[in-house]
Parts: sequence; C-alpha cells; structure tokens
Amino acid sequence: MAEAERGSTVLSKAAENTSDPTSRLFREAVRRAPRPSVSGFCFELMGLAWVAGGFLGMSGLSYALRGASSRLNRGAPDPPVSTSWFDIARIVNSPPAPERLLVLMLVFAPIVFLSVRIAAGLARIASEGSGQRGSDRFVRAWRLGGATQFAAFGVWVQVAGMMAAATAALLLPLAATSRLASQHSALVPLHVVLSGLGASFAVVFGAGLGAVQELSMASLVRHERGVGSAVLHAWRMVRSQRSISRRMSFAEATSRVVEVAVASWLALVAGPWVGISALVLAGALIGGIRSQAWSLAYPRLGGI
Repeated sequence: MAEAERGSTVLSKAAENTSDPTSRLFREAVRRAPRPSVSGFCFELMGLAWVAGGFLGMSGLSYALRGASSRLNRGAPDPPVSTSWFDIARIVNSPPAPERLLVLMLVFAPIVFLSVRIAAGLARIASEGSGQRGSDRFVRAWRLGGATQFAAFGVWVQVAGMMAAATAALLLPLAATSRLASQHSALVPLHVVLSGLGASFAVVFGAGLGAVQELSMASLVRHERGVGSAVLHAWRMVRSQRSISRRMSFAEATSRVVEVAVASWLALVAGPWVGISALVLAGALIGGIRSQAWSLAYPRLGGI
C-alpha cells in the first residue's frame, strides 16, 4: 500500500514537471495577481498601442483610397470604401475627419501617458517577484513608474507607429482590391477572401506587437535601457523562443477579444452602461494578471 502511494506521488510529480510550462506560468500569474485595480486597468490600456496604431493606419488608408477615387472619378461622388473586416468599427467606411482625428489624439495623449506611467510602475512591482499588496499598489505604481515613464511612452509610440505603418502599407493592396471587388456582384467571393486575409493579418501582427510591447516594458523596468534598445531586446526574445512567444501572443490576443465580445454581448442584453462597466472591470482584473504573466515570462524567454 505504501509502495503504491509512493508510486502515485512520483507519477504526479513527473506529470507536473512535464506539463506545459506556459500553463504553469499562467497559473502562477493568476495566483500572484491582485483583485481588480486601477493600476491593472492602466496596464490593460497601455497594451492597446497596436490597436491605436491600427486605427491611425486604417484612417490614413481610408484617406488615401478616397483621394485616389476622387482623382479617378474627377470630382464625381466617391463610392463607399467597403473593406468588410473593418466595417464593425466603421473606421475605413466612415473615418473621422483629419481635424477631428487630431483633436482625438490631443485629448487621449495625456490619458495614455498617465496610463503608461502607472503600467510601468506595476510592471516594476511584478518584477520584484511578489504579488501586489492591498490599497497601496496604485500609489506605489505611480511612484515607481516615474523613473521610466518617458521611455515607456516612447515604446508605446513606437509600437503604435509600427502598427500604423504596417496597416497602411501592407493592407493597401488588399483594401483597394477588395473595394473594387465589392462593387461587382460576381467578385463578392474575392471580396470575402480578401477581407479574411486583412482580418488575419491585423490580429496576428497586432498580437505579435502586443507581445513585443509587454516584453519591452519588462526590459525597461529591470534595466532602465533606452526605447530602441528595449524594443530590439524584445524582438530578439520573441524570435529566440518562438514556441512560448506564440502561445503568449495567442493568449494576449484571445483575452482581449473575449473581453470585448463579452462586454458587447452584455451591452446588447442589459444596456450600454452594463457593457462598459463589464469591460472596465474585466480590464482591471486581467491587466493585473497580464502584468504578472509577462514578468514571469521575461526570464523564461531569456531576458535576464
């Protein structure tokens, strides 16, 4: 009987040692993460640089397509720009006017900067190897983030710029061809295929940039290096440990999609304010988990 118990113990330990290291990492992150907090929500906002970059890139793409259409039609009314993978947000079909886009950038820039500073402080707390404590985590994150706030904001701007440039340059042929195909009923299947390719690119490239941003933040708070050095270091880690990086990037993108999907469903069922509240609460919780997860992943990807 004792031998059987010892054998089962050995087997359980062996199974634990051979289990997926990424799964163990996420379990540890959940164990160390705090309750929903303002600092966690700021960390979640910080990780949306690629979303902001995609928005800017798609807006620029729309302006370019509409300008080309106006020149070709010689003053005739522009047909609607139809690229269905962006129709949900109506960014390409109905982009904001350039002056309104500039106002949005000026309004949200301070919010982004403050969120980045708090997120940098939270990343530094996570790098200490212990979970965040009670009510002092927001004040402590604000104080610790001051040392790297400008570099962290520079990383945010660089990631957003890379996403904007990639969206405008690489999606231009797909968007232009899809736009032409959508105007002819015989080419609707081609329009659907091109839409799928555009959506796949946006999600995959955005998830990869999200991973680079999180690892750049982990590198910044540990070594206080420059913006370019931190981003280059993150790219090298992503390329050297591709298996773990792909799983982390997949979890990064999936968690955000689930957040938005659940909040949208609640907004339809119970009203918009319920959906917004659920989105904020989920971001406050998942942001704390995310900061711990990337802090744990950093040394395993060769960051030390």
